[in-house]
Amino acid sequence: MKFRIGIFFCTICFGLIPSGSVQAKVTCTGDACTILPASIQSQINSLDTALQLQYTDKVLATMSEAAVISNINSSLMGPGLVNRFQVGAGMTVAGQQKEDINVAYQNLSFQKLPNVGASLAPNFVVAVNLGWLMGGGPSDTEPELKTFLHRFNLYLHGFKFNFAQGDVQKAVESQNKNVELGGDITTGGFTLRFHIIENYSDGIGLFEFSGISMGLGLHYQRQEIDVTYNDKKTQSLTLGPAIGTWGGSTTFNYSSTVTSVPVDIRTGFRMFYFFTIFAGAGASMNFGSSSLNLSRSGPLTLALDSAAISASLSPEIAALIPASALGQTKTGTLTMDLSGKAQAPNTTNFLIAGIEINALITKLTVEAIVAQNVQSVMVGAKFSF
Repeated sequence: MKFRIGIFFCTICFGLIPSGSVQAKVTCTGDACTILPASIQSQINSLDTALQLQYTDKVLATMSEAAVISNINSSLMGPGLVNRFQVGAGMTVAGQQKEDINVAYQNLSFQKLPNVGASLAPNFVVAVNLGWLMGGGPSDTEPELKTFLHRFNLYLHGFKFNFAQGDVQKAVESQNKNVELGGDITTGGFTLRFHIIENYSDGIGLFEFSGISMGLGLHYQRQEIDVTYNDKKTQSLTLGPAIGTWGGSTTFNYSSTVTSVPVDIRTGFRMFYFFTIFAGAGASMNFGSSSLNLSRSGPLTLALDSAAISASLSPEIAALIPASALGQTKTGTLTMDLSGKAQAPNTTNFLIAGIEINALITKLTVEAIVAQNVQSVMVGAKFSF
């Protein structure tokens, strides 16, 4: 006997969902469920372990990887050079999509459930050269006038945002009127960079070596996210000898707090004044926890089907089903609930690459971070003084 569900399973994540302790439950109630063999009903009601091991844990790990990378990639540092000070803003997007997951448990199976993780983190950024801040002039001053503090740049970032604000909800509704989004995000942190090897310029703007710098940061992110997806469509399914449809809404609620301590080394080159490329590598220690509740519930309609009976039952058992029972539609409710709490992953290794376009006092920066299969891009603009 086979249990096949072809569903659109809507999962949206803007932050950290680490792997850890999770509870899962699937229940079927109502007249529709009474036409199912007792063995199928029992398997549906005890599907939690299979869902956790084969699906939920894998999805939570995927989401966690995306969230941690977005927290690390929050400072819009570019090649790591600050002459006096900079102010700006940027948006970080991180995510990955792995192969769909098939869950099999005894005679039941869920086909092609998505395995996707994503994270979004807007930030305001401020950077200052400590030598200039202490009255020693800009960092590009003559070498004999520089102090040791000119080797240090301090980067600050932070943001607080409510997803339920009017413009955001309107933007969501313009894409899909069935989605309701709520919650808030708070980010903040700093990075202190030290130039191990100072930058070098040819003096006429044709070429500049950004030097080699090391940064140590402390990044914090707290998120409360509430999403409701009211899917008015129904999905077809097969439950052993019965076929039918399943409709309903999906709700997603989670809260998370994550702190990352990234360390990285980066360098870069500027050519013809306008164009800079930079690259680097680093590692981060991460601390924090999160909680999750994800559920989908809705009306279920089922009817015994001759083809499904032949495919799922032995001839002896199929012969016991009266012909009058075929095609009679029964209704009920099918519910899926996932919930749990978890800790953030301990460490993350990553690579850095990006470009920066210089136009007078404006710097347009695209900074990418890659960690295994996760990609993150921060796009922003800074004014440099």
